[in-house]
Amino acid sequence: MKALLVQPPFTQLNAPYPAIHYLAAFLRSRGVEVRAVDHSIALYREVFSREGLKSAFEAARKQLAATADAASDEATVSQLERYISYEKLYLEWVDPIVAFLSGGDPAFAHRLSRSAEMPIGMRAEAFLAARDGGIEPDEARGLATAILEDIGDLVSYVLDPSFSTVRYGERIAASASSFASIREALDASPLLESAYAPLLAAEWKRGTPDYLLVSVPFPGCLLGALACARSCRAAGSATRIVLGGGYVSTELRELHDTGIFDFCDYLSFDSGFGSLTAILGLGKDGPSGPLYKTMYRGADGRVLSGIDETPGNDAVRELEDNAIASIEPDYADADFGSYLQVVDSDNPMHRLWSDSPWLKYRLAQGCYWHRCEFCDTELEYVARFAPVKLDPLLAAADAASRRTGLYGLHFVDEAMPMASLLAFARANRARALAGARPFHYWGNVRFDASWTADRCEYLAASGLVAVAGGIEIATEAGLEMTDKGFDLAHLVQTLVAMKSAGLLVHAYLIYGFPGQSREEIADSAEVCRQLFAAGLVDSAFWHRFVLTRHSRMYAQWCAGDRPRLAPIDRPGDFADNDLRFDGEEIFDEFDGPLSASLDLWMSGRGLDESAGRTLKEVGLARPWPCSIAEGLVEALIAEAEARLDEARRKRDGIAYWIAGRPSARPLEHDRWRLCWTYRGEAREIEMPRQEALRAERILAAFAEESGGRVHQELVASLGLDESDMTTLRSAGLVVT
Repeated sequence: MKALLVQPPFTQLNAPYPAIHYLAAFLRSRGVEVRAVDHSIALYREVFSREGLKSAFEAARKQLAATADAASDEATVSQLERYISYEKLYLEWVDPIVAFLSGGDPAFAHRLSRSAEMPIGMRAEAFLAARDGGIEPDEARGLATAILEDIGDLVSYVLDPSFSTVRYGERIAASASSFASIREALDASPLLESAYAPLLAAEWKRGTPDYLLVSVPFPGCLLGALACARSCRAAGSATRIVLGGGYVSTELRELHDTGIFDFCDYLSFDSGFGSLTAILGLGKDGPSGPLYKTMYRGADGRVLSGIDETPGNDAVRELEDNAIASIEPDYADADFGSYLQVVDSDNPMHRLWSDSPWLKYRLAQGCYWHRCEFCDTELEYVARFAPVKLDPLLAAADAASRRTGLYGLHFVDEAMPMASLLAFARANRARALAGARPFHYWGNVRFDASWTADRCEYLAASGLVAVAGGIEIATEAGLEMTDKGFDLAHLVQTLVAMKSAGLLVHAYLIYGFPGQSREEIADSAEVCRQLFAAGLVDSAFWHRFVLTRHSRMYAQWCAGDRPRLAPIDRPGDFADNDLRFDGEEIFDEFDGPLSASLDLWMSGRGLDESAGRTLKEVGLARPWPCSIAEGLVEALIAEAEARLDEARRKRDGIAYWIAGRPSARPLEHDRWRLCWTYRGEAREIEMPRQEALRAERILAAFAEESGGRVHQELVASLGLDESDMTTLRSAGLVVT
């Protein structure tokens, strides 16, 4: 059997989205001949090319003529004239810019920084204006990104209003009540017709597969997935077409509208391992009843669903469990040289998402907490926590690194579990001690008590560079309201531990939670400002709360436990996960100001004035009273540091040495120094000769170990007094 796995447009530009590569590894393990292709980056490079831009400029000239005839506003005419004036330069520069952002021709940075004539749209103009009109070569990727963003604006305006680099047509597909509207949008999509159709036609000339498996991780990928499926059908093949991914698994679980089956044969849910096993096992006549975690259109024209587990699927379930634990993505088909390293922010934490190519893996499926009120915890792939096996993960990452030269891993877990993270860190240190190149990594976390100061230091020394986690509502009442599982004091303590270890920290924030008052939003913003001012958070993002059918709070409402929540149900037979609720319109006024305030704080501006004042300055119609004390976070930091110092006296646990190799040096009168380096500084303890030599011998050997030692046993073998042990504990000896 032959299977083609496709990632349709559009996902992020910097690295492959991992879903099709997980499935590729799984299918290869079952003897299927597989090819995995990323049409997302392929189509982007098709549009953002010399040939692709020619059609955009042709449309721009027609648009300009039409706007002139209709006496349109001067701003629109002016921008179109500006683009057309730069047409020759855009056509000349687009291919070199894309190549430069893909890691090719580094010297092009000097042309970008010194050229007197280049295509300058609104975004490039703003980028240069913020830098007094000129840049240095190390800022060239930022300017190149801005030029491409200007081109994206042109494509959106004159070619396809649904175009967005990552979220094409997202508003169309997100919780669409009827498939008819999706079909209409697909038929009306100029970009998919003009640019994607030829790419697909070339694909089928290579031959049609037995199975076409298309991943739809986000709403913005649905139109591209349907275009891919339709093109395959039009090629006249007998290919069985399957759509799956996050969008399918979240939005289409209650599907009744069968229109999507005009494009595909099956919908595959959750990990896909169990569903594809059932589909691949079908004979030529197809299924005679429900398939495990699969939907299809039955002979009677209605949807047949096997999402709810049925008797007789124990073997498939066991296979799925084993695959989740042991299958890792196979990036053999991925061309990392085709991805772009765009710089859309100066913020070092914010840039992790876009300006570096990462190999994406996970330490576990699901979330070990799965209690947050707003999260889709009723979905199995969130609620069902299952750690992966470490050996297959390391083997897959090692193979991918050798092939690509990339050693940066992005763990895409709901939240990295501490036990798995520590195990990975130990294995990573063992690689380094054995002479292999270690990995550097980052991912999502929970800001909970598992993140002690010693663990943060150990993980940072073992390659962890950054974390991203949900604070959501940054007040005592807000943390309790969302059931985050920690209070403000423990949040600050965790952030202090992370920042003391040198980790970058990103925070997810939400507003508009049912029952939340405007004053509480202002309070949360003020705590957020104080966290930035104290240096505990490097970047953040405000999300407008969305009530979903698969959230814990909606389940509570269905059970009668949330009488004050008033969801507004709407008729619909297609995607219906997102719900409106009574009273949500009162939060509209915060949409722009909260984002604008974050932009200031992430750039280090506006941190000396209250959040209320900043919100008013950036557009909030009226200030809302704030009950947060000016020095709240600083007071919590002082308390946290005291607790962390006390924790340094911890005696139970596994100890590791993360500092430089210790050595003993003589002083005089039988006094010696035990010397080592820690965080770039020379450290020493003065002690008698025999103690120094014993400590040197033990710690030098200890520094070459990756497995750690029981702390109490190490203390006993060293035989140092409490003062000397306290010094070691503050400068390289950590206890996890």
